[in-house]
Amino acid sequence: MAHLLEVNDLKTSFYTASGYLPAIDGVTFHIDQGETLGIVGESGCGKSVTSLSIMQLLAANGKIQGGSITFNGRNLVGLTDREMRKIRGNEIGMIFQEPMTSLNPVHRIGKQIGESLRIHKGITGSAAKAKAVELLNLVGIPRAEQIVDEYPHRLSGGMRQRVMIAVAMACDPQLLIADEPTTALDVTIQAQILDLMRKIKKERDMGIMLITHDLGVVAEMCDRVVVMYAGKVVEQGAVRDIFRNPSHPYTIGLLSSIPKLEERKERLDSIPGTVPSIELMPAGCRFAARCPHATDRCVRTEPGLLPVTPGHDTRCWLAEDQEVTA
Repeated sequence: MAHLLEVNDLKTSFYTASGYLPAIDGVTFHIDQGETLGIVGESGCGKSVTSLSIMQLLAANGKIQGGSITFNGRNLVGLTDREMRKIRGNEIGMIFQEPMTSLNPVHRIGKQIGESLRIHKGITGSAAKAKAVELLNLVGIPRAEQIVDEYPHRLSGGMRQRVMIAVAMACDPQLLIADEPTTALDVTIQAQILDLMRKIKKERDMGIMLITHDLGVVAEMCDRVVVMYAGKVVEQGAVRDIFRNPSHPYTIGLLSSIPKLEERKERLDSIPGTVPSIELMPAGCRFAARCPHATDRCVRTEPGLLPVTPGHDTRCWLAEDQEVTA
């Protein structure tokens, strides 16, 4: 069966005074209908650039320089902006990281939800407003009939995030890209937003690409996970495999840094060092300078994705000998 979304060897670069510099380099993954894929990694690893590449919403100095992005059997790379506008918001919805900056402060909530209905479905006027109220009810916003006429600044952060989900769901997309959808929300509201996304996914059988740095969210929400580091996929597999048998030292470091109720420590575990600069990427493994297992081979030669078990791959030479342990 064909995948809903298939990203293959994607390379995206940004033009700077030093020329084009690769922000993501050879990223490959897929998402099936009804599946939630988590994209995990620290800030700057390329998670958001990957999502913006899929949506063709890169900044003016950004450019896809290689690879393919196949959605429903159609390669999105190379489509005109007019062709992409038919897909954005209609077949692929997106929840952006900051709802306050994503929602237009001078337009009422109902108008912003109704915009995609007008563009993609030809629904206008009172019918669009009625649909907006229906969508606000779908995402659990109370007093939807009044909220539809409010401005974004009148709503709490959790309510604005629900509005963003309503906007993304307006045209019943097959794929939802959620970029850090619970950042800056308190734990209670975060749980409500995740429950809402899970409920909508089940009802509509859509795929979700969930971008996050929170491994707790991944464990709760995702079927499979892709771990990114410095623009590369360093490990991927089913969530249960990654959590039970992490095989890349970076993944092990991320999991070790999570506080555990049964352990009382004065200091949390951390990964020493810093992510290499995009301008000075090493020739070998990009994690080698921070890795306690690194050898001369790691410094000289970059590994490909090596199989750990069926469906579980890691970009680490030590996986050949299964020497990496948590």
